[in-house]
Amino acid sequence: MKDILEKLNQSIGVKGSMIVTSDGITIASVLGKDLDENLVAAMASNTIHNTKRSLKKMNSEGFNRFVLTANYGKMVFVDIGIAFIVVVTDKDIHLDQTMIDISSAVYKIKALGHME
Repeated sequence: MKDILEKLNQSIGVKGSMIVTSDGITIASVLGKDLDENLVAAMASNTIHNTKRSLKKMNSEGFNRFVLTANYGKMVFVDIGIAFIVVVTDKDIHLDQTMIDISSAVYKIKALGHME
């Protein structure tokens, strides 16, 4: 899985990526030197939990993918089954090509057979 994340991190504007459970347990992580793994995992867990709770209140089934945009950058969350892939990017990039790269990484991770 780390090899897949390392390749994903070569995409323009990607600062790091990780696979994390909804309760914040890191399965694999390849983050840039300015990103703290524990902090990103905790933020991802909190964001995933709050988003799911809010969607449930609106009678929604949940989400497959969403993007959080902040002053620091963007975080892309993709549900891959028992965990989520979280990708941190620069704030000013357009996500079109990056989303293709993320989708490719998700496909490869699911193909490993550990995430469904």
